[in-house]
Amino acid sequence: MAALPINTKVVVLLVLGTSMVVFTIPAGKADDGLKQTIMSVYFHDHSSGSPDSTVRAVVGFPGKLWNLTQFGTLFVSDDPVTEGPDPESAPVGRGQGIFVTTSLDGVNTHVSLSIVFTNEACNGSTIQVQGNSDQMKAVREYGVVSGTGKFRYASGYVTFENFSFNSSISYAVIRCNISIRHY
Repeated sequence: MAALPINTKVVVLLVLGTSMVVFTIPAGKADDGLKQTIMSVYFHDHSSGSPDSTVRAVVGFPGKLWNLTQFGTLFVSDDPVTEGPDPESAPVGRGQGIFVTTSLDGVNTHVSLSIVFTNEACNGSTIQVQGNSDQMKAVREYGVVSGTGKFRYASGYVTFENFSFNSSISYAVIRCNISIRHY
């Protein structure tokens, strides 16, 4: 096989170089058409084990106490979500999902949660929250990995912080600060 003439080598290199440039130049701004939404809502978490509980342990290791700090305990939740911290404030939706204690020391939990909106402005829309964090921190941060309806293709983050806690009835109000970009 004969060697390519020098002019052919130059043409091949130019074509390859041009191809690489074409594939590395962005087609446009990645955030064209995206909206930003920042809001705070409040989860009302009842974990007493009574019939009206909104958080329940559903499985754990045999012979171990199923609680928030026991490795391997899986919980489901269906918390009411409101505009303000008062349980009588305007309903926004439900916080429905699962979380599991994922560290041997009982500190970290993995959360997979949907904020399902039922209010008039966003009815049927959802925000999908997922991540792993230290549940003992005052403020916990998770990623927003998707959304539907008014929040289609959402990405961003949420923080959860304890607003109030009544230990006698195992009732917590948790502020959820949402910062997302979406279509």
